[in-house]
Amino acid sequence: MSADSAARGQQTRARLLDAAVQLIVEEGWSAATTRKIADRAQVRPGVVHYHFGSVTDLLVEASLDAVRRELDRMLVLFSENGSAPGGLGEMLATVAGYPSDDPLTVLMTEAVLAATRIERLRTELADLLGRWRSATAQWLEEQGVEDAEATATVLGAAIDGLVLHYMLDPGLRSTPLAAPIMRMAGLTPEGAVPSMPPDD
Repeated sequence: MSADSAARGQQTRARLLDAAVQLIVEEGWSAATTRKIADRAQVRPGVVHYHFGSVTDLLVEASLDAVRRELDRMLVLFSENGSAPGGLGEMLATVAGYPSDDPLTVLMTEAVLAATRIERLRTELADLLGRWRSATAQWLEEQGVEDAEATATVLGAAIDGLVLHYMLDPGLRSTPLAAPIMRMAGLTPEGAVPSMPPDD
């Protein structure tokens, strides 16, 4: 295969992934058919199966790719900030900035529902979230937070919950949540909460 052919193949694959994401968001997982994806990507239906074993494989790959990129972006918010409170504040501001019809939020919701039926999707989503928790725990530990692994798990669950609540009730975005989330994570505006001395 020539370099030009390989490049065209990669471009076609990228168009199919983008089309799949768009249709999942607009019409739902089950409505994203081979023909609709092909029409959106402006290719013949047979091209879908040339690049992917099935339309389900395409939907899974498209969802995982989008989730992976967003989780990586969230981790950058942590790593680029010099303090735990600052990094967490940046993350909460990003979450609060998602519109109620945010495509990524809709995609994540559809993917989680589909993961209850598709084992590969469930396994790989769990792996991505596990990697996010591990990286977050390491970062929290570097900031002096105790029980960093458990804190990262609770923090991730809280952020997921906030995304869901914001989607259903956009008015909650004006509620100041940084302080209680920081307390839950064992943080103050200055950094990690000091350990309490043992009782005598």
